[in-house]
Amino acid sequence: MGYDKTAARTMSRIEARKLGVALLVGCCLVILTYFISMSETTVDQEPSEAYRVGAVEEVEEQTLSLQKPEREKKTEDAHETNAEERVHDDSSSTISHATAKEETIETNGPNEEKIVAERRDDERIQMMKPPAEPICDFSNWRTEFCEMKGDVRIHGKPSSVVFVSPHQQSNEWKIMPYVRKEMENIEKVSVRTASSPAAVPSCTINQTVPAIVFSLGGFTGNYYHDFTDLLLPLFLTARQFDGEVQFLVTNIQVWWFRKYHRIIKRLTRYEFVDLDSSNQVLCHPHLMVGLRFHNDLMIDPARAPNGYSMTDFTKFVRSAYSLKREYAASLREQPDRKPKLLLVARKGSRRFTNVPEIVEMAEGLNYEVVHADASFGDVAGFVSVVNSGDVIMGVHGAGLTNFVFLPMNAVLVQIVPCCELEAMATHTFGFPSMAARLHYLEYNITVDESTLLELYPREHPVFTDPQSIHKLGWMKMGKIYLRQQDVKLDVNRFRPVLQKAMDLLRQ
Repeated sequence: MGYDKTAARTMSRIEARKLGVALLVGCCLVILTYFISMSETTVDQEPSEAYRVGAVEEVEEQTLSLQKPEREKKTEDAHETNAEERVHDDSSSTISHATAKEETIETNGPNEEKIVAERRDDERIQMMKPPAEPICDFSNWRTEFCEMKGDVRIHGKPSSVVFVSPHQQSNEWKIMPYVRKEMENIEKVSVRTASSPAAVPSCTINQTVPAIVFSLGGFTGNYYHDFTDLLLPLFLTARQFDGEVQFLVTNIQVWWFRKYHRIIKRLTRYEFVDLDSSNQVLCHPHLMVGLRFHNDLMIDPARAPNGYSMTDFTKFVRSAYSLKREYAASLREQPDRKPKLLLVARKGSRRFTNVPEIVEMAEGLNYEVVHADASFGDVAGFVSVVNSGDVIMGVHGAGLTNFVFLPMNAVLVQIVPCCELEAMATHTFGFPSMAARLHYLEYNITVDESTLLELYPREHPVFTDPQSIHKLGWMKMGKIYLRQQDVKLDVNRFRPVLQKAMDLLRQ
């Protein structure tokens, strides 16, 4: 019995120790599990900054603001709105949270929601609109030019053009459809923009090709102005369309189209429209009012469609008249050949008064001389004579415009009348002919070669002070120096010029 009691006490003490150890181990496991779970929550379940909203966010922000320096607190406040926008704009919308909130407050029913939606659509449409491009150019001191692409409507007799475009602000201009915008004998064309087709004339004729509105008033009929004011600007404006363009014409001159029909039919395949007698509303997808113009008988390739140049124009007109010669005679390759000299005759002022003497001198230099002038309507017949020449010479005047039909490397000799007309003469024919790859020579006559000596004494300001006459204006200057003057050429003084022309053909 004593042993049994002793064994029982011993076992109870052992069991107590085991139980204590088990309790200690259990407590350690519980504590370890708690720390592990807290660690997992900290790593995987920490909410991102973008989702810190509501009361919890306010408490956290207040707590953080107490712990941060004042400068950081100000920075945090400055970005608070942006953070709030990021929270509520999970669709990447460009509408700010503040704007959305205001619209929500204002929207109290289905009608208001519809209004807000429409306003948002309008705003998006406005943002998508391309910037309006200017349709009219007034930068050139000589010309005005408008170009429109889209819904364009031309009402003939009123000379009115409407460009329907929601991208353009309402405007209206008066455009001179001629390359000299100060002309008084030409009616201007009204060009205006409209945002909607509802208030503009309806189309009566629909076309699918571009159109050009221009006038045949002004100086039409003068050979020089026919080219510098009309034919070359028409080439600049219409050639790019390769015939797929229609001409809408004011101040129509039917004879003019007949005179230059070979050039016109190369520029357009369509019948011209006489706008002054048309009550139709013509609709074209592309319209130009006026003609492109760079300078008198000149083309600037940097500004021209397709980089056109003066040589492109001269090739074009030679092709229109089926002229075969592209290059003048080369005396270097054919030294025994007689070059052909075309002596341009004039029927009015600035005529040569000693033609036989000039012809004899030129033939003595081994030229074959042709003395000719164009009949009014016989352009085709005369330009073939011009193209056969190697040198063309004449007194400053419209006849020298025929240089455009000369073969390249030919020589243009301009005789400049008295007195101090050199700058005008060079501008009119010198620069253009050189741009057309011709050789250019200029001969300025002396007072003794001018028939003005028969009208004014040598001591008159006409000779002694030409600038005083020039300052009187174009009309007074032109009456004296251009309409009263003929030329009696000093053949001995002039001979070296024709010799120089011969040398140029030997190059």
